[in-house]
Amino acid sequence: MTGFDADLYRRLVETSPEGVVLIDAQGSDHPMVYANPAFEALTGYAAAELKGRNLRLLQADDREQDARHRLRDALSRGETCRVLLRNYRKDGSLFWNEMTVLPLRHADGCVTHFVGHHRDAGERLRIDPKGTKDSLSGAHQPTAMAIRDDRLTGLFTLAYLEELLKRDWAIAHREQRSIAVFAVDLDALDLYNTTFGRAAGDSAIRRVAHVVSGCLRRSTDVTARIAGGSLIAFAPGITNEQALTVGHLMAERVRELRIHHPRSAVLRYISISVGVCAAIPAAEDSPATLLQKAQQQLQLAKKSGRNQAA
Repeated sequence: MTGFDADLYRRLVETSPEGVVLIDAQGSDHPMVYANPAFEALTGYAAAELKGRNLRLLQADDREQDARHRLRDALSRGETCRVLLRNYRKDGSLFWNEMTVLPLRHADGCVTHFVGHHRDAGERLRIDPKGTKDSLSGAHQPTAMAIRDDRLTGLFTLAYLEELLKRDWAIAHREQRSIAVFAVDLDALDLYNTTFGRAAGDSAIRRVAHVVSGCLRRSTDVTARIAGGSLIAFAPGITNEQALTVGHLMAERVRELRIHHPRSAVLRYISISVGVCAAIPAAEDSPATLLQKAQQQLQLAKKSGRNQAA
């Protein structure tokens, strides 16, 4: 194609709305060699700060994610992989990174680099406001039923939960009532999948999801699965102390399942960590703020030994 030169390719990548990175597949630790401006904006890091480093640093101390195992496995086999990871910007704020990684091969078939496409999953999960009825009456309907249910667990999807949370947040703000959010993670799910296989891992996720949602039985309580063994729930009208009690109950009920997990460093059974945060909505706050704080509490529960609520 006449005129389609290297400089045009460079400008094409640099103006992409998605974060694009180039990873050295031959390096001992898969260092990053290039990041475009969109990736800098997404993560808060300058490309120069990341060059030569492994991008696992974006996971901070939050390494216990099943998607990490799937990503490592795909990289080791030189295969394409799409995962959803909890990542952290330079300022420490959490975002869900929807990442697609593809191998680049030399003419001899050897993988020389991986190219990664990154975007904030909030963009994908956001529901079109034109398809919703903006109302505090309870008549607010999500755009399409296809996004309502998580196929693996039967719980809601994150997109559906976010829409319901927006509605209930506005109601709680108007009535000055508390609303609580729970962030839940299966402990060491990646090791469980490695030991027993993906089908067994999915079965464990379903059983845990059923138990967790069973601890929130009111019609106003909502539970959703984000990805892997990560769940989010919210419950209007309960205080932080009450929510923490529910969080401890969730952990206890999961322990009582006694799903054997011989490689867990926590127990010999599947366990969960729960982050809890409740607040009376203020004008300067938002549902995203509460979700963020619950995730921060989840990390605190993990750092404190897992198998607990914080």
